[in-house]
Amino acid sequence: MTRAAIPSLLLTVLLALAFVLPFQGTRHLWGTDEGRYSAVAVEMLDSGDWLMPHRHPEHPHLSKPPLTYWALASSMAVFGKNEWALRLPAALAYALIIGCAFTIGKRLIPERPWWPPLLVAGTAMTFLAANAVSTDPLLSAFETLGMTGVVLAWRGETDRIARRGAWIVGLGFGLAFLTKGPPGLIPLLPTLWFYFRNRKDFRASPFRWITLAIWAPIALSWFVAVVVLYPQLHLLSYFLGYETYGRIFTDTADRHPQWYGWIVAYGPVALVGALPWTLLLAWDALRRRGQPKTPNSDADRATSRFLLLWLLVPLFVFCIARSRLILYVLPLLVPFALWAAHRTRHLAITRTGKILLALWFAFLLAAKIAAAYNSAGKDTSDLADSIRAQVHDPIHEIVFVDETALYGVRVYLGTPVLRVDYGDSLNPAVDMSLPQALAQKRPQRLWLVHMHTVSNFISDVARDGERARQVMSYLHYRGFIVDQPATSTTQPPQGTPAPIGQETPVPPKPQ
Repeated sequence: MTRAAIPSLLLTVLLALAFVLPFQGTRHLWGTDEGRYSAVAVEMLDSGDWLMPHRHPEHPHLSKPPLTYWALASSMAVFGKNEWALRLPAALAYALIIGCAFTIGKRLIPERPWWPPLLVAGTAMTFLAANAVSTDPLLSAFETLGMTGVVLAWRGETDRIARRGAWIVGLGFGLAFLTKGPPGLIPLLPTLWFYFRNRKDFRASPFRWITLAIWAPIALSWFVAVVVLYPQLHLLSYFLGYETYGRIFTDTADRHPQWYGWIVAYGPVALVGALPWTLLLAWDALRRRGQPKTPNSDADRATSRFLLLWLLVPLFVFCIARSRLILYVLPLLVPFALWAAHRTRHLAITRTGKILLALWFAFLLAAKIAAAYNSAGKDTSDLADSIRAQVHDPIHEIVFVDETALYGVRVYLGTPVLRVDYGDSLNPAVDMSLPQALAQKRPQRLWLVHMHTVSNFISDVARDGERARQVMSYLHYRGFIVDQPATSTTQPPQGTPAPIGQETPVPPKPQ
C-alpha cells in the first residue's frame, strides 16, 4: 500500500464501521451456536483460563481453536457482558474484509478501485453475518487478509510492497488456522496452483521462508500446547480424527451428509446470500447479449481466472465434504463479490442505479433491525427471563436433558450449563449421560426436559428414590427441580466422561 492510498483505505474502513456497528446489540443471542460461543467466552473470562476453552467449568470445548473465544472474551472484558460486545469482533472482521477488498481492488481493478469494496460490503450474507456470534466472520476476514497478501505479491506497485505480501499471507492464514483449523487453509489450494502456473507474472513470491516463520507460531502454538499439557485427552487423534477426517469423509457430525446435502446447505447462499449481485450479473449479461465482445487484456483474463479459482475450488471442497452448513461458504462470498465487481467494472452507474444501491443498503440495515423483533422462539434471553420469573429456588446449574443446550443462558443468568442424554453417548457435544448426572446428587440444579420425554425423566429420577418437581414451562421445555431424600448427601461428581468421547477424566487446569 502506497502512502498516498493510506487515507483512502482508512476512510473505507471507517465507512464500513459506520455501516456495520449500528444496532449490533439490538438482537439478543439466538439458538445454539451464538449461545455456545458466548458461553465458552464467558467461562474463559470468569475462570481466567485462556488456554483450554470450556463450555462448562468441568468440560472443555475443543470443536474450534480458541481465537474466536479470545476475541469475544477480550471484547467483554472491555465493554461488559452484553450482545454488543459479543458482536463487536464480527463487526471488526467485516471492516477488515472491506479494507482488504479496497486493497485488492486497487491492484485488480485499478480503473474503479472503490467498486469491489462496495460490492463486498453490500453482499447480503456478508453484512448480516457480521451481526452473528460465530467463527465464520473472523475466518472470512483472515482468509481475505491472506489472499490480499497474495495479490500484493502478484501486483504490488513496488518490490517492497510485493515482498510484504509474503508475511501478510503468513499472518492471514495463521490467524485463519487458529480460528477454524485446517478449513482455514483451503483457499491456498487454488492459490498455489495459480502461483506456480503464473510465477513469472508475480513481482515477488507469496510463499517464502518468512511466510512459514510467521504462520507456524500463530497457527500451531496453541495446538502444541494443549496436546502436550493434556496427554490423557489424546487430543492429536481427536483433532486429526474427529474434527478433520470425520467431518470431511464421514457423517459423524450429521450436518447434511446426504449426496444432495450441498444443495440444501449452500443453495440458499446462491439464492439469497449473494444478493443483489447475482441479479446485477444477470441483468448485465442480458444487457450485453447481442453486443460485440470487448477484447480483454491478458491481465484482465488472469484476474478473472484468479478470482474464479479462489471461489470455485473451495466451493468444490465444501460440496464433497460430508459436513455442510450454510456459513461454511461465507468466506467465498468475498471472491464472488470481487469477481462480480471485475465483471461489471465498466458498468455505468446511472442516477437510478445510485438510488437502487442506496435503497439496498438501507434494506440491509432494516433487515438487521427487524431480526431483533422476529426471534420465533430462538431468543435465549426469553428463556432466561422465563427462568427468572418462574423459578424461585436457588439455581447453581442448568441441565438440558436430551435436548440441544441453549448455552446463551450462561450469559444472561451467569449459571453454568450442562447437556446430558438419557443413554451413554460419545457425542462430543454431550457432557455425560443422565444416570451419571443424577448419580452426582448435586442440589440446586434446574433440569430442562422436552415435554414429550417428561415421563422418561421422571421415571429415571424415581429410580433413586428422588422426586422431580416441575417449577416452570417455556415453549416445549418443562423445568424440574430434583428433590433428594432427606437421608441423601451431596456427592462429588463421579463418572464424568471427557467431552470428546474419551473415557479419561477431565484434567485439572494448567497452572
